[in-house]
Amino acid sequence: MEKYIKIADKIVLAHKGFWNRESTNSYIENSKEVCSISNTKDYVSIIELDIRKSKDGVLYCYHGTLFQYYITLKFRKNLSFLKQKYNADSLADVLGVISPNKAIFMDIKDSSITKEDILEAFQGKVFREIILANKSKSFLDRFSNMPKGYVKIMNGNIFCNFYDLKKLRDKDYKYFEVVFPFQVHANVIERVHKVDMEFRCSGLFFISQKSYWNKISKYNIKHISSDFI
Repeated sequence: MEKYIKIADKIVLAHKGFWNRESTNSYIENSKEVCSISNTKDYVSIIELDIRKSKDGVLYCYHGTLFQYYITLKFRKNLSFLKQKYNADSLADVLGVISPNKAIFMDIKDSSITKEDILEAFQGKVFREIILANKSKSFLDRFSNMPKGYVKIMNGNIFCNFYDLKKLRDKDYKYFEVVFPFQVHANVIERVHKVDMEFRCSGLFFISQKSYWNKISKYNIKHISSDFI
């Protein structure tokens, strides 16, 4: 990785809780165990958690395969089943191993999750920042007038380049994330910075480590993902 780019001046997000690509071979995504280890990595500033809601009303952390994402997990189950089937941990358990100096990236995958659910989950807990994420702007509109420390991100929407960024900034959007390589170009980055938002480049759809780092280096992108570390 060092031959492509140095991460000392970067803000690294631990994607699905993983601190680098190799760790995905040994640990369960979004688990208490992997987040506990990511928490010890000095270069990791933000830990991403994929959030869903169980049938018995408990917020838990799990992304899943494409089939699980679009089919299986749509049929909600109790947390006890999810723990046994997928080794999924509750959000409360995962937050318990993350230090206050880290930011939490909440990628909300379940439209039934409410503002009250989030506020209850973080009651009495302190983190550097809580970033609320979803591909749908209309969904994130329900999380208005959140307490200090909560911000939003335009999260990987293929149409995100067409939104009025000034209006997003006025609605507490602090970050703008792209996931497709074709979205990473000077005009978009300039528009994002012009409205005082921060640009983030996910590694999700990049075909190689080299292609990802080339984009990061070319445009001097500060916010990066752990996908290719």
